Amino acid sequence: MAGVMFMVLLCFSAGAMLGVRGEDPYLFFTWNVTYGTRSPLGVPQQVILINDQFPGPNINSTSNNNIVINVFNNIDEPFLLTWSGVQQRKNSWQDGVLGTNCPILPGTNFTYHFQVKDQIGSYFYYPTTGMHRAVGGFGGLRINSRLLIPVPYADPEDDYTVVLNDWHTKTHTALQKLLDGGRSSCKA
Repeated sequence: MAGVMFMVLLCFSAGAMLGVRGEDPYLFFTWNVTYGTRSPLGVPQQVILINDQFPGPNINSTSNNNIVINVFNNIDEPFLLTWSGVQQRKNSWQDGVLGTNCPILPGTNFTYHFQVKDQIGSYFYYPTTGMHRAVGGFGGLRINSRLLIPVPYADPEDDYTVVLNDWHTKTHTALQKLLDGGRSSCKA
């Protein structure tokens, strides 16, 4: 009798371990970071593009999504992105800030992998190395609520991402030289 009970318990245990476990959805992106020419002030200037887009691509996700972004740095300087406002729970090395991440060296890539959890709202990403943020490489990140999470308002008619940035007529390297020399980047 004890042998039969042991076999039944063993079968139930094996069945429980073999059960299908669902995982939160994954979103995969491949980004190529390059220089390009755009005219944000009506004059052609060098900007940082992501997949030939300026501003960079919007990420539209849902809470608990796992986001995987393979970033290829095709510019001539180290490059690094941060996900502004998105909490990096138990993986601060994905935050993209110098000190928690090493920059992506020219000609190499780095894969960011993070879960957005329950952080419903609009966020943005931007470069954190040098003066890169002054010439692009930024974009929007939207985290929508799952159907399981009630929100106290009606669904919006439509969503738009508006990204604002200060813009200069000088290149990011010229701005860096001005600031390193103790001069202002503004006209008096």
